[in-house]
Amino acid sequence: MKSESVSLGVSFRVLVNQESLNMAESVGNVTRHRKAPIVVRIGGAYKLIYVPVVSGMSLAHHYQRHLARAAHDMDLNVTRMSLLGYFMKFADDKIIKSYYPEVAGKVDKKRPCESERAIVEACTVADVGGFLYTDGLVKRTSRFSFSYLVPALDAVEQGAVGSTPQLHVRFTPGAGKGEQVPFYNDNSSALYTATFLLEVDGISRLDVCHALTGEPASLGKEEQLKRFEASVKALIAMLGNLSFGAKRTRNLPHWRIQSAVVTGALGVSPFVPSSGHSNKYILETLERAEAQKKHDVIKDYTIAVYNAEDLEQGDVKTFNTLEEAVAAVAAWIKKNYFSQ
Repeated sequence: MKSESVSLGVSFRVLVNQESLNMAESVGNVTRHRKAPIVVRIGGAYKLIYVPVVSGMSLAHHYQRHLARAAHDMDLNVTRMSLLGYFMKFADDKIIKSYYPEVAGKVDKKRPCESERAIVEACTVADVGGFLYTDGLVKRTSRFSFSYLVPALDAVEQGAVGSTPQLHVRFTPGAGKGEQVPFYNDNSSALYTATFLLEVDGISRLDVCHALTGEPASLGKEEQLKRFEASVKALIAMLGNLSFGAKRTRNLPHWRIQSAVVTGALGVSPFVPSSGHSNKYILETLERAEAQKKHDVIKDYTIAVYNAEDLEQGDVKTFNTLEEAVAAVAAWIKKNYFSQ
């Protein structure tokens, strides 16, 4: 089956206790957790409150680190900078000359199509995660998207979210004046939710070349499949181990994935699963998919679920782990898109 858009989406709910995964600023001797405003309905009225969050940029950074390792493990092209976890993304000629020998002599500001191809070929992370070569005006939008990790609204409405500074003391052997100072790290706990989307059809596609020539351009279906498999492997590694965020060496959070809905869809636009803010988000995802299929927005779809919360889910297949659910949807996409 041919389709303009092929997407893999994940929405999940995870219970996390005592985490400092995203710290934003220091005020005196307190390092505070990143917080953001959200709107909730409490007592029949909408109210604005501030809650602990983990930014989508933080999630994206760690996903790309996993992607770099997965690509390297699969013998796919990936730059040394990406393997080291530095994503300068070929910003300009000076950055390329200093840090990216993989594309030295292949990138020319006067030849944007050739520059795009050289960069995409050289690095799976740049392909899937996007880049901006400013000197040559070559921009590649990321093929994956992350929401913020935020407390689920149904938990917030019941008051099940909190953030409290924890006391620590710096110590030096001499214990001189001012050297043994108490300080505080904000620790937060909540039932969090986040959403991930991967636009599979965009992997290995060369948009600048297509725009300039009018002809479809890509690295080929075989390379696209391998990079899709690396993208799935990175996602499973990251979510299956809650492997993201800061301050993990002495503040490794207590966590458990509570539920997840994983979608695969072929259609005219990417299908994004409903955010996990209510105990009906799995059912809502199914109902939205059915409605979009009825109106020919989605040509075909599949939904896989992990449900340790016993939430309403409708007639969808349930798996024992989040990892199995993601793998099942990836297998469906390979069968219905890559095998056509």
